[in-house]
Amino acid sequence: MKLIDHDLHVHTYLSACCHDREGQTPERIRAAAAAGGVRTIGLADHVWANPDVPASAWYAPQTIDRLVAMRRDVPRQAAGVRVLVGCEAETIAPGVFGITPDAAACVDFVQLACSHFHMTEFVAQPASARPRDLADHALAFFRSAAGSGLATVIPHPFLTLGFQEVIPAMVAAISDGQFTDAFGVAAERGVGIEITVGYLANAPRRDAALRLLTLAKQAGCRFSFGTDAHEPAALARLGELAFFADALDLAEHDLLPLARGG
Repeated sequence: MKLIDHDLHVHTYLSACCHDREGQTPERIRAAAAAGGVRTIGLADHVWANPDVPASAWYAPQTIDRLVAMRRDVPRQAAGVRVLVGCEAETIAPGVFGITPDAAACVDFVQLACSHFHMTEFVAQPASARPRDLADHALAFFRSAAGSGLATVIPHPFLTLGFQEVIPAMVAAISDGQFTDAFGVAAERGVGIEITVGYLANAPRRDAALRLLTLAKQAGCRFSFGTDAHEPAALARLGELAFFADALDLAEHDLLPLARGG
């Protein structure tokens, strides 16, 4: 089996942050996947689907009904590629999420983000940008998202957007025991850990990611691969994640069942 034969984190034109609305259609994404030997694509557009929590102006137009319509209209299997229609939902504070259980049941999977700290006016912020403060904040968000009962996958875990330059130091500030406890929550709930192209930005970030992913594997977590593609060119980077697959010595049983076709 080709291990990296899926990409469960692809944005279409429905996401407000899409960089190429003509190129990022389900049909073109499927064609690119088929050409690259990818057998499963997960469309993970941003969504706000919690009426009890006011959405930000950016999130408000990104409603669940658009994803339900796409899920209805896009063929599940064609050209040898399975297409899943999920979503990327938000954690804006521990215990406060942008999706409800009923909304989550309307899509194939939920990528529940818990590191979008660049949304400074909407997502709760750490006490400071110091690595220790950021580490405590990121851990609290991760544990909450992983234990929420809403998440299928945690996307780009500990890739703290808005504080990218601090990521290696932040990861270093988290002990092996703290990571093991946090990833234990995900493992117990069957929540997948995404291995993302974002980890490859530079050598220090890559090395930090390798450490946390190693601890996730030891804690019993299952993994999925994702490009977080917002434009067609990004889809081609999926193969670069072989670095982590090889370094972690991943096998098919280490993958999230959804990524294996389950």
